[in-house]
Amino acid sequence: MDFNLAQNFVNELQSIQLMIVVINAILHIIFAGAVAKDAGQLAKRGRHTVLVSSVTWAFATLIGGPLIAIGYWFTHHFK
Repeated sequence: MDFNLAQNFVNELQSIQLMIVVINAILHIIFAGAVAKDAGQLAKRGRHTVLVSSVTWAFATLIGGPLIAIGYWFTHHFK
């Protein structure tokens, strides 16, 4: 009986972890898309991205998530 209870608890934790990973991945994709879109808008206005290309910013945001997006936003919109 105790083994079943422990196994159910482990299964529940694994489900929660999977859900967190999926939500995190979706968040990273959304932020990377937003950075890519904003970098495209900068290019249309004749401005260039700081430090690296817009593709690099978008890829870095895909990997790093909201923290990189915040860094992008501060470097490009607060001067």
